[in-house]
Amino acid sequence: MSRHAFIGLVLTATLAALLLDAFGARADETCMSPYMPKITGQEDYVYVWTLGIEGVGDGSDKLVTIGANPADATHYGKVISSVSVGGRHEAHHAGFGDDRSHLWAGGLDDSLIWVFDVAADPAHPKVVRTIDSFVKDSEGVVGPHTFFALPGRMLITGLSNDKDHGGRTGLVEYNN
Repeated sequence: MSRHAFIGLVLTATLAALLLDAFGARADETCMSPYMPKITGQEDYVYVWTLGIEGVGDGSDKLVTIGANPADATHYGKVISSVSVGGRHEAHHAGFGDDRSHLWAGGLDDSLIWVFDVAADPAHPKVVRTIDSFVKDSEGVVGPHTFFALPGRMLITGLSNDKDHGGRTGLVEYNN
């Protein structure tokens, strides 16, 4: 192989690697909400949807608010508040609505869904809606799993079904 051919091959391989790497970096963003660009600047709080543990606190699942802004030394890294949902429902995933004013959270065990207002007082969210009809509304989907914001709506994936619990499931859509 001539020196020019070798240099051409190396340059082509380098260019191909750079292009593939650039496209690879974007590939991870395909599962992100189109509302991610609305997040600008430093978040002040992190909301943790957590499992209840028998003998710890009230033992119930809860939404815990933690200070996330390093500029606020009083609250940074500390638990600011928590909202108990009364019982152990196997807290799993949560997701913001399209305008980030509400956080939807689900329990896998009993298919309950809680909607928290995180806009009125972001440090102290409140439950504003409890959906106990997920299985009925969806005609048999159980285990609200992933919450994905759509314009004016929330798309929720289910874990399984109430017929054979064999994994066949569906997508369920609610209005905000």
